Amino acid sequence: MSSVYEQVYAIVWRIPKGKVLTYGLISNMLNSRLSAQGVGWAMQALAKNSNKPGKYNATNVPWHRVINSQGRLSTHKNPDIAPGLQKKLLEAEGIKFDAEDKMNLPSHLWKEGLLEL
Repeated sequence: MSSVYEQVYAIVWRIPKGKVLTYGLISNMLNSRLSAQGVGWAMQALAKNSNKPGKYNATNVPWHRVINSQGRLSTHKNPDIAPGLQKKLLEAEGIKFDAEDKMNLPSHLWKEGLLEL
């Protein structure tokens, strides 16, 4: 049996380019075995392991595709992620942000992944 963090990473790996999921939706996909905040902790653990070899780190899990439920970014709270990096990575995948750094969540949400609930 894999750890709940590994289950989070398995979901995040499947999010296609240009699509996102929220922390809360991933929690729901896990039948709430981990809270939305816990999903955030799993993403933070990736950043802490970004320079370490291994299966799970920020270089091989697309952590940047996980956002908050308002369509905003929350990585400003994580000192292990360079300011603006998440936005830059998402913009490179075609996601646009408004003047308040908010994306149109319904148009970028990975709806196909939600069908697996």
